Amino acid sequence: MSALTIEYWAEQIDNAGHGQKGTIRDLACQTLGLNKDAFYRQLKKCGWKSGKTKRSDAGTTSMDEATIDMLVAMLNQGVRDNGKRILDIGVAKSILVANGYTCLSDSQISRILTKRNASVTALDKPTPHIQMRSLAPNHVHQVDPSYCLLYYPPNRKGKIQRYANDAEFYANKPENLDKIRNLRVWRYVLVDHNSGMIRVRYYESAGETQANLFDFLMWCWKQHDGSQFMGVPQILLWDKGSANTSKAITNVLESLQVKNIPHEAGNPRAKGAVEVANNIVEKNFESRILFEPVSSVEELNESAWAWQEAFNANKIPGMNCKHSRHRQARLDMWMTIYQPQNRKYLRMLPDEQICRVLLIKKGETRKVNGDLTVTYSHPRTKSKLSYSLKNLEHIGNGITVSVSPIIVGESPDLLVGIKNPLDEIVFHQVQPEEFDSSGFRTDAPVIGEAHGCLADTSTQTAVREADRLAFPGMNEEEIKKAKKVKAAPFGGLVAHTHLKEVEHETRIAPKGETIQPDSLIAKQVTQAPKRKGKVLDELDLRIAIADRLGRSLRPTEIDWLSKQKVVETEVNEVVEQLHNGIAETPVLKMSG
Repeated sequence: MSALTIEYWAEQIDNAGHGQKGTIRDLACQTLGLNKDAFYRQLKKCGWKSGKTKRSDAGTTSMDEATIDMLVAMLNQGVRDNGKRILDIGVAKSILVANGYTCLSDSQISRILTKRNASVTALDKPTPHIQMRSLAPNHVHQVDPSYCLLYYPPNRKGKIQRYANDAEFYANKPENLDKIRNLRVWRYVLVDHNSGMIRVRYYESAGETQANLFDFLMWCWKQHDGSQFMGVPQILLWDKGSANTSKAITNVLESLQVKNIPHEAGNPRAKGAVEVANNIVEKNFESRILFEPVSSVEELNESAWAWQEAFNANKIPGMNCKHSRHRQARLDMWMTIYQPQNRKYLRMLPDEQICRVLLIKKGETRKVNGDLTVTYSHPRTKSKLSYSLKNLEHIGNGITVSVSPIIVGESPDLLVGIKNPLDEIVFHQVQPEEFDSSGFRTDAPVIGEAHGCLADTSTQTAVREADRLAFPGMNEEEIKKAKKVKAAPFGGLVAHTHLKEVEHETRIAPKGETIQPDSLIAKQVTQAPKRKGKVLDELDLRIAIADRLGRSLRPTEIDWLSKQKVVETEVNEVVEQLHNGIAETPVLKMSG
């Protein structure tokens, strides 16, 4: 058996004497060119066993479950929003040891976490996601602005196209950023989620602006000569950027009946289609400009238009531009919008000037009139129209509703928002009322032919239900009669008679000074009046007082009466005194 075989060295180790195995192992590693761990792994592969008794705790760990859970929680927290990991196993273990936890080596910890599917690699992987679908072309559009690779230095005759490299855009080199800050070329990309149709347009700007975004949306959705793609989507999905969520842009989208869905920051997969479209534009179009430069953003947009039309139609020579999902040309798939089941998704953009009016309009409200109508000057008709809200839920006379014009479609409809009892605003699309030549509403009842009344509002309904509860078993006519004669609601309730049974604590009435006119003070005679009649003894006095009060005397009253000298003619005065509160000193004094 050759010394170059692992079996040879396995036999040598098995036959080695006491203390010789280490020397044989080192010689084997030198001969085979292996380190110690690799040598033992090769021995195990050929079936060699060391002969050592397996530890009883093999396969277990000296780290308890609480320590492992704590470690996983720490590693899970040690990731920045941009995905960069700032805490690894070594640092986490060090922190745990400093706080009294017992830990294994980094490699042992790594193996434990791998078995739990909680390794650093596993924790850093993006969360699983599902693919969302759109129903038809123009159902969902996605928009995303980003930097273009190009910029054009100003103040030069015949501008020279330049590519911005990573060093120039590096955020930690402000001198480079300042050099190109006002020279950036922005790429605005829109993709139709269903067909994959791409629209791209470039703007020279210092940053994202509301004006550029509005111009791009109008440019994408209007009809271009010689191009089939057009129309307003039902849903717009994009970042929560300041330009995207500005009130002006929101006003335009509401009036166009486009549902605005900004996705949460840090979740680019929510708009993955437009992320892919940006990558396609950068790699398949902007890379071409490197070999055939253009001298301005205007020329760049001319070339971009020619490229996107060819790309969407799969007509770029020598290149397969079909979509990877439906495996058709993007334009061919978009043209299915003309099929009967999809035609409702083709909504044409109104005149751009009307849209610009909405861009400067603030959120508007109206107070509901007594006939449950509101008036609004619609930008499509440029005249004041009346809108009836009588059939809308939670409507009421005098309440305030939000209003905004709808400018897609033929009718100058109004979007009305009404707050429900849960403080949620529910929106309704309302058509303008029609009037005859005399100025009357065409749906109004004719005098002598019909009687008309508005349906109950939510307030009126609540009032009727309250009346039926207050007068059970009565119809509306009977309730009116009962209320007219002031009949007691609910058949009568104990409302005040029970107050007569309330017992009050006896309180000592404070003794005050009687105010006298200044002219009489000097003439005041302080002599007490003479009292006539027999003085009652204590028992007779208590019996007479209790009889007048119609109840038993209280202990404090008995104690007070025991200190008084009262004649027969003064019993009523004593009773009155007890009603008003007992004085601190006797109020009745015998004369003489």
